[in-house]
Amino acid sequence: MPPRPATEAIHAVRQSLQAVADRPVELAERFYAELFSMEPRLREAFPADMSGQMFRMTETLVGAIAALDDPDLGALEEALRDLGRTHAVRYGVEDWQYGYIGHALTRAVRELAGPLFSGSLSSSWIALYQWVAAHMIAGAEASRARAVEERVPTIPAQLPRPVERLPQPRRPRDVRTVGYRS
Repeated sequence: MPPRPATEAIHAVRQSLQAVADRPVELAERFYAELFSMEPRLREAFPADMSGQMFRMTETLVGAIAALDDPDLGALEEALRDLGRTHAVRYGVEDWQYGYIGHALTRAVRELAGPLFSGSLSSSWIALYQWVAAHMIAGAEASRARAVEERVPTIPAQLPRPVERLPQPRRPRDVRTVGYRS
């Protein structure tokens, strides 16, 4: 699990988010435009009307960043793992998709922040996103592991011995010459 982003990175992300917070719809629109342009197959996972999804995405993002002020991040980390479980189970999100999401988010913030965006701000967003994604992926992995445990029957302590292979014919067409080992 990556470490919690440094205080300076959190502060930089929070400041840049303040610069775009009055435009949450623009942030969400830019994010999804970037996401679907990088990986068009992801578009079919979303409804035609994205307004509800865009609202949930910006609310979750702003809420997660606000929760970083809490010195005990246990509640936020658990909420992120739950979010990862939900995305994996309900929406079929796979681990590889998180890379696209991080890039799309960083690009969307860059577009809206304009000249305020810098290389160090990009690094701060990436560090924060990697931390968030790691917790979401951990929740998804735990969910998958639990599902496997529930579906796979336990293996009995003593398995039957494998059946010995029958000898093969000496020549492929001569089935009368099959010899058995004693």
